[in-house]
Amino acid sequence: MILSIGLAILAVILTILYLYFSRPINYVVRMGELGFNLGPSDSTGTYRERQIERLKRLRKVGELPPVYPNGWFCIAESGEVKAKEIKAVIVFGEQLSLIRAEDGQVYLMESYCPHLGANLTVGGKVVDNNCVQCPFHGWVFSADSGKCVRIPYEKGSIPEQAKISTWPVVEKNRHIYVWYHCDGEMPHWEIPDIDEVESGSWPYRGRTEHELLCHCQEIPENGADLAHLNYLHLQIPQAGNNVMELKLNKTDPILHHFWDGGWEVKNGEDEKHISIMTLQQVMKIGDKAIPLTASLLKAHQIGPGIVYMHFDFGFWGRGIVFHHVTPEEPLFQRARFVLYGNINPLFARFFIKSEALQFERDVYIWSNKRYVKSPLLCRSDGPVQKHRRWYAQFYSQNSPRLLPDGTVTGQVKSVLDW
Repeated sequence: MILSIGLAILAVILTILYLYFSRPINYVVRMGELGFNLGPSDSTGTYRERQIERLKRLRKVGELPPVYPNGWFCIAESGEVKAKEIKAVIVFGEQLSLIRAEDGQVYLMESYCPHLGANLTVGGKVVDNNCVQCPFHGWVFSADSGKCVRIPYEKGSIPEQAKISTWPVVEKNRHIYVWYHCDGEMPHWEIPDIDEVESGSWPYRGRTEHELLCHCQEIPENGADLAHLNYLHLQIPQAGNNVMELKLNKTDPILHHFWDGGWEVKNGEDEKHISIMTLQQVMKIGDKAIPLTASLLKAHQIGPGIVYMHFDFGFWGRGIVFHHVTPEEPLFQRARFVLYGNINPLFARFFIKSEALQFERDVYIWSNKRYVKSPLLCRSDGPVQKHRRWYAQFYSQNSPRLLPDGTVTGQVKSVLDW
């Protein structure tokens, strides 16, 4: 009897532990929590904040490309905005309002009422299915067209200028995207559907999110920089370690990653906005591969801000990581990794946290480096320059640039306003 009770208690404890550790991970790193090496004595408090601001002012950023490329960019995950809700969104240096109508449709519009400038995200509300009411005087605007459709106290006609800018948005694969083009051109391509995600056959397995200081091009360029994989990412990540603490001069650790891959551009005029990186990875002890640690990655970069990372983990299952880079300001990026797949929940949790720790090694580099327009490359560096030529298609003559005084050239506005 006692043995049976003990086994039952053990089974309950193991079940609780499994349920706890198999939850989808939600790992978020805010600006200032990572990427700066200020020493052990100034890791917290106001002094740290002042030092980070000082480093940002003194940093040499180099001769940067334009800061906002043309393309689709993720502004939210679908679950972040509920029906009849308004969510504040920052992108391209603008404060915008993401609206989900009563029927579930999403819209994006400027946040400020043209009447007297009230912010719609602070007290505004969704009315009449897909309209937004200003919290100041109750003016009502269509989230679709941006036009004012009602002024509660006005008996005459509505002024023709009573209109708010709206932006093209689409909801795909449980994410919401905005289209940007500096010359007002409508979308050049569509975002592909991932049927397993749309249908729900691949469940949500977790996410990570990082705020970082760099140019948005630096992040996807990593995919073409194959040489850094077997140096910066050679060793197994350890929780709590940052890149400044790693013994990077030890290039032959006993337990290590082995990476092998390539990068290429899709052929065809209608697919020129797509590039593909393939990467085979396995963990080794010495020169012996560890069973069940191999994975195959095929990453499709779709424009400047979207990467579909298709993973095959063999025994552990298959899935996709949506990797999104969103330029909120010229040198402020929000990077998200969201995992879906038929993957064991415990393995999924381990994988996405390990992926985040590897990514954070790059964050330390990006947060402190300068952009080198004409890099000094050797034969084994990988197709970095080829990637830059491919990425250049997302810039136009009028693409906004960052000036030395911190201002941005050109006017960032919706393509629907041209």
